[in-house]
Amino acid sequence: MDYFQLRDREASDREFERFLERLASRAPELLARTIVNDRLALAATFPIAGVHLPEAGFPVAAVRSRFPRGRLLIGRSVHGLEAAVAAEREGADYVILGPVAPTGGKRPLPPDVFREACRELRIPVWVVGGLEPRNLDLLRGVGASGFAAIRSFRDAGRARAFVARSAAVN
Repeated sequence: MDYFQLRDREASDREFERFLERLASRAPELLARTIVNDRLALAATFPIAGVHLPEAGFPVAAVRSRFPRGRLLIGRSVHGLEAAVAAEREGADYVILGPVAPTGGKRPLPPDVFREACRELRIPVWVVGGLEPRNLDLLRGVGASGFAAIRSFRDAGRARAFVARSAAVN
């Protein structure tokens, strides 16, 4: 696993801060692989890898002006090709594009959107949304840089199956 993303919309900034303080004291090497979701103050305070922005969040260009390349990875969640291209143009280091499959009431994007984004963008395109070991074949030949998942990692057995299948697909 290259990075892990801290994402909890209900947690306060203080709760995130306490978690990062504990991480820094117990496993400081993990900070360099930590990406926080939409918490710019924490990205300025801790030596973390990056910040991930929701599609309707802070503008990438504004965040990039505060954190030059090399200081912090900046990623953006996107839900279509146009938004992915815009994120790259504004200075994102990667995008997470989805959903791949139905999830949480969201309709999946057509497979061609993933192929086109991976072909057109120079930055990494990760895919997300409704991914399970049984549906990863939807991504065969797309050219994604990686996968992002939540539910597939809640159970150790399912996580092992997901990782094994994802290696075979990509």
